[in-house]
Amino acid sequence: MKTIKLIFLAVAVGVVVLFGYANVRQRSVTEKLKPVNLISFQMRGNLNTEERLLLEKKISAVPGITACSLNKEGNVASVAFYPDRITGESLAGLLTAGGKLLVSPKEISPVGGCPVHQIGTSFQKFLTTLDFRN
Repeated sequence: MKTIKLIFLAVAVGVVVLFGYANVRQRSVTEKLKPVNLISFQMRGNLNTEERLLLEKKISAVPGITACSLNKEGNVASVAFYPDRITGESLAGLLTAGGKLLVSPKEISPVGGCPVHQIGTSFQKFLTTLDFRN
């Protein structure tokens, strides 16, 4: 019974220390920024280079969109945006270019990476979750 109490006490102290550290530490620049979503669309239709660049500029100028890129062939569009300001459906509507294109969401496959880096990233996300200064 005494061992269980000691384990519980150690876990409770660990949580309190992590919570305190998360709220006292200096946050990185990326933690202070609003979260941005990335969405990709498969596009079918014909756009010449000038129309593609014009559409790219038009979409990039929309409030809530941080970046837009259409590949040279014009069949894939990737858009970085603030999800609280604009939705994926409205982005798809913007990309149709007045009915010239058919647009469908494209699945982005997750990419593996260094497991050590992923552990560090997970720990940073955990600390950000405990940080109530946001």
